Amino acid sequence: MEQQEYLQNFEKGLVEQLTKALSEKNLLGGYTFEVEELGQMWHRCAPDYMADAVPQIADYPLAAIAWAAYFGAGAAVLWDKQDIKEDENTYLRLRDARGFDEMDEYVAYLMLDNGIKQADIDRVEDALCSAAQSAETAIRKEGIEPQSVMAFHIFARVVKVFFALGVSVALHLMGYKYEKVKVDLPS
Repeated sequence: MEQQEYLQNFEKGLVEQLTKALSEKNLLGGYTFEVEELGQMWHRCAPDYMADAVPQIADYPLAAIAWAAYFGAGAAVLWDKQDIKEDENTYLRLRDARGFDEMDEYVAYLMLDNGIKQADIDRVEDALCSAAQSAETAIRKEGIEPQSVMAFHIFARVVKVFFALGVSVALHLMGYKYEKVKVDLPS
């Protein structure tokens, strides 16, 4: 129970920190989007993502973290195009197009193809690199023993956050936003 609370607090703090940073760069509107279908996709595809990302941590920790955001951004673009099949593993679809190492480039291509400007994609790349560095620093500050069970759990929370950030950044750049709506209900 104590471990779950610790992980939830770490995740919440990371979401707040990175949402603020990405909003200051005009890549988010001060919040992240919650899209049920995409959240469910993360839970279905996370084991495959983790299988690819965990071996990359030692040599390419920032890519292992940031590529989850590219997965999220690619999933958001496909969702917007209504190009996601129910029985498909969307992560494998995005990864297998060019391989794990070049998934960022493939997702950038998808974003361009969906009307997002190259200048915005360049800003996303810089921001995600900076966000991944911030996340890595946050992990290190926790003083968790590398390659421990807790290190795995923290990494899993971080990439889950990055997936959600990728979804939110892509949706924001495509013009999605939350708006307050007043609904007058009859008495």
